[in-house]
Amino acid sequence: MSNVEKRFIDVEVRAESNEQEKMVIEGYALKFNTKSNPLRSNDISFVETISPEALKDADMEDVRALIDHNPSLVLARTTADTLKLEVDEVGLKFRAELADTTYARDLYKNIEAGNINQCSFAFELDEKGDSVRYNKETRMYERTLNSFKKIIDVSAVTYPAYSDTDVAPALRSIEEADKEAEQLKEQQKRKLQLELELMQMKGEQ
Repeated sequence: MSNVEKRFIDVEVRAESNEQEKMVIEGYALKFNTKSNPLRSNDISFVETISPEALKDADMEDVRALIDHNPSLVLARTTADTLKLEVDEVGLKFRAELADTTYARDLYKNIEAGNINQCSFAFELDEKGDSVRYNKETRMYERTLNSFKKIIDVSAVTYPAYSDTDVAPALRSIEEADKEAEQLKEQQKRKLQLELELMQMKGEQ
């Protein structure tokens, strides 16, 4: 099962005006300490936040800028020095100088016109790179992304579209959190049962 996840975030992607006729877009691929829109799969709803420490050890040496996560629609790349990534107090900022292709020109014009203004990113987490808690008030799981293993791509997107595989690692983490909670409940029940049996034994003496 794939460990790659894709996340849409509602942040602005801008077309930069310049005098050199270069097509440049920039924006934030992700933001720290900001709750995501509710994500849902298999009747489980959850929201995510990203820790400011999550990118500390992330591999970002070879990241692509894509359209809608489509590997055939490459816009820029860090190894080609056409994609710049910068981590600041807000999140992961990107600046992409687009290749002179038909689809890149179309995207640039759509961003200029305001038809496309949102971003997404694909990533892998470290093992145990997230934590999950259940919020009884909202009746929703809250997942915190604590440590990215790798950022795979940043993408300009038309609209968010998630398949079950995109959130599969999140669901596994939620299932593990549920199992740990059940095991803790069982341990507490056994402890109470032993304490009751001990009290009964003492009362019989």
